[in-house]
Amino acid sequence: MSDEYVKVAAFDELRDDAGIQRTVGDREVGLFRDGDGVLAIDGVCPHVAGPLGEGFVEDGKVYCPLHGWPFDLKTGRCTTNKRATVECFQTKVEDGVVFVRTQK
Repeated sequence: MSDEYVKVAAFDELRDDAGIQRTVGDREVGLFRDGDGVLAIDGVCPHVAGPLGEGFVEDGKVYCPLHGWPFDLKTGRCTTNKRATVECFQTKVEDGVVFVRTQK
């Protein structure tokens, strides 16, 4: 995959209290509304591969729907297990469309 941004969703698909899961290339990505912007993290929990994009959101964290591990949406760090982290990705919103860049 190139270094370009990839169209992944319409902004109006996102809610304040939950994410959505999308496949970008060969990766699963969780997308989360952050005011007028979007935060994107690796969509696979490192614990047992739960779909983080399907977790609920509270206080800037997403909780894995399988076992409740909380991940900070801005840093990707699990707040209860400091060794567990997920990657964060750059996003942009243009004309109501969400784009994600999974390559650095």
